[in-house]
Amino acid sequence: MALQQPILNPSVPFAGPIFGGLRMGKMILIQGQVQMNVKRFAVNLLCQNGDTAFHFNPRFDEGGVVVCNTMQQGRWGSEERTFGMTFRPGVYFELIISVQTQCYQVSVNGSHFLEYRHRIPFYTVQTLEIKGDVSLNCISFQEAPVPPPYAPPAYNVISATNVSSTFAQPNFGQPMASRKKQWTQGNSSRVTLSNPAVPFHVAIPGYFTRNHKITIVGNVAYNANRFHVNLKNSLNNNIALHINPRLKENALVRNTLINGSWGSEERHASAMPFSCGQAFQMEITSLKTAYQVTVNGVVAFHYTHRIPAGQVDQMEIGGDVSLSCVQY
Repeated sequence: MALQQPILNPSVPFAGPIFGGLRMGKMILIQGQVQMNVKRFAVNLLCQNGDTAFHFNPRFDEGGVVVCNTMQQGRWGSEERTFGMTFRPGVYFELIISVQTQCYQVSVNGSHFLEYRHRIPFYTVQTLEIKGDVSLNCISFQEAPVPPPYAPPAYNVISATNVSSTFAQPNFGQPMASRKKQWTQGNSSRVTLSNPAVPFHVAIPGYFTRNHKITIVGNVAYNANRFHVNLKNSLNNNIALHINPRLKENALVRNTLINGSWGSEERHASAMPFSCGQAFQMEITSLKTAYQVTVNGVVAFHYTHRIPAGQVDQMEIGGDVSLSCVQY
């Protein structure tokens, strides 16, 4: 099944489909900001028949309590109330809802917050709804790994050192920048990092092969001058692709660094796809003869390979930008 792309800066109230519905291990990641004059907001998982399988409702106007409930046939069930509000007026947050066999697991800002046992089968959920005194930066979805079509041999023991990479479970209690999730799509494996710090540096396992795609979701700083994305080789420090939006120059610069020397810059673009203070989604795909780079779903440029893409094994991101999500 195709990966559901992140939804950037959706308006509130928001209601949108969950492609493929919910399944074990699937996660919904919601990044946003609580309004300063907040009274309450709600995140709802809705079924096709109108039932609400999961109602997550922080209420600041009731002394800072989070109310969870289920509505069936127009009637609310018994409330489950959790005190110790982790949301703050005017403060950004990351909320993760993870589907487990018996319950929804909820974490806030990297820490486990609550569990809510299923009252309606989770596979009947089709829609995500968010409303109330909150603004949204990004909504994204992560699929569970696809199990092998056969049972692993008896001697293939899963130890404590590899269990986190075998099953996609939220790593509660660790810093947001360190959380890493993997899932399988066809024969390729992708990794997602949520809210990594800038400057950002990561090794690309298996090198940047043909048709490999990198997705970067971030936000340009309000007073941004420039930022960069580099695809490079770790052995010789050559940079195969240097993407360098220069906001004050209104230029989208591309180049290659070989043996310490920059080549000729490419600057032509029909329009600057980045703006100060605005969120973006950039996708870099390695094609046969060039990189294709899209921004917010529109092709920004093609860059002919000057160094074979197969030599790329590292990615760097730096400058006047913050990152919500990086997939590679």
